[in-house]
Amino acid sequence: MNGTHDHIGLPGVDTWQGAHRAQDLLKFAPLMPLGTAGGCLVAALCLWPVLPREWALWLATGLMLALAQWQTARSIARSVDPAPRAARLRSRWVLANALAAGVFWGATSIGLFPSGSVEHQLLLAFILTAVTVLWLPFFALVRKSLLVFTVPGVLPMAFALLTSPNPPQTTMGSLLLLLIGALALVAQIGSRVLFAESAARRALQHEATHDGLVGLANRAEFHRRAHTLEVMQAHSYAMIFMDLDHFKEVNDSAGHAVGDDLLRNIGTVLRQVVRKGDTAARLGGDEFAVLMEGCGASEAAEVAATILARIRSFQLKGGERCRRITASIGIACSADLCASPARLLEAADHACYRAKRGGRNRIEIATGLVDRSPRHRNRADFALISDLPGDLPVPSA
Repeated sequence: MNGTHDHIGLPGVDTWQGAHRAQDLLKFAPLMPLGTAGGCLVAALCLWPVLPREWALWLATGLMLALAQWQTARSIARSVDPAPRAARLRSRWVLANALAAGVFWGATSIGLFPSGSVEHQLLLAFILTAVTVLWLPFFALVRKSLLVFTVPGVLPMAFALLTSPNPPQTTMGSLLLLLIGALALVAQIGSRVLFAESAARRALQHEATHDGLVGLANRAEFHRRAHTLEVMQAHSYAMIFMDLDHFKEVNDSAGHAVGDDLLRNIGTVLRQVVRKGDTAARLGGDEFAVLMEGCGASEAAEVAATILARIRSFQLKGGERCRRITASIGIACSADLCASPARLLEAADHACYRAKRGGRNRIEIATGLVDRSPRHRNRADFALISDLPGDLPVPSA
């Protein structure tokens, strides 16, 4: 079968990784304000005897930073950006918070460094270590955040301890440097584990909501998205119902492998032609549907005409004849029929049936709802492909 378009492979879980990575980031978002506020309170209680006179300003700054982290997390969680933009936005959000937290804790380790008390020095280093470990999930999900946090946040404390003449401080400074290396290793391993588990989970979700042969949404997912539009009270949406002409004869004469290849190519056409944000689905067999939000019948008809033109470019070669592939399409619009998604799909199906009865390779727009199932086909609906006027002789070499 020859076509004028390139065959595109089935979409996999990689197309959603950005969105789901952003969702994973939000799961750990409470750790940011928790680490900042909790670390400040623990440091204030444990270092109370050696706190400087400006301790109230330092504590207020830490609590304000924690509040800002909590508020930005809530704002990001309410974001409705598309998947790629959401991933970039939330990754930048993690980096910005990591930089702010790193600068704060770096300034804290220097400003609160109790030069006359080794015990309090080690306690401050321990608190800083605990706060850094709380950031480990973000280091695993956004690897750059490890460098952004530890360079301003941990290195000043490590340098101050390493330059101390007392062995306990130099040992703790060395341990802080080792901590950065250990966190980098753990973050690398955690990143692989998290993404592998996420990929497996998304793959299962994709299998449950998409057709395994063509990669489009399946019938259940199509109805779920249509019901979502109904619940959201979308102003108008259209449904395109498409049925290939004489597909049974393609399977009988050319074999199921050729029929499957034809269906995959139809799926590619739909992915290329439908508007961004619309839902293209395979309902079963050779039946396809497209859900178009914010669309009227005329715009849906333009998309359907493009689909028909692309499908007519396919040719099925067999013996000395070259048979063109055609389809029949029915369209129903919610603004015209004011019906539920199920009734609207039934109306589009009935319009597709009228297109077949009217000669195939054409488009019909539903003008009303039907009171019975449109699936009353007869033998005349299944004429042989060789009877089509579109058959063309194969040009001689």
